[in-house]
Amino acid sequence: MSLASLALALLLSCSNSKDTPESIAQKWCDLNSKVFNAPNDEARQKAEKDLKDYEKKIDQKYEGDEEMRKKVMAEVEKCEGASETPEK
Repeated sequence: MSLASLALALLLSCSNSKDTPESIAQKWCDLNSKVFNAPNDEARQKAEKDLKDYEKKIDQKYEGDEEMRKKVMAEVEKCEGASETPEK
């Protein structure tokens, strides 16, 4: 197996890792930060679409799993305020 094939296989195996409430919340907060820190309307609209798309994906994936949803919301609360603070 070549080095490139090995690297690709490793990358694919990592991308299939299970979501955690922390990883979901961190991604949500990162996307939310992009909305609040967008330099212009076009960038803000793209960031808002990316955030809504991510929310939809997570909602569909964890539909009916109230325990996971509660854990994610608790983690989001930890980083939401910081994600809405302008970057310097």
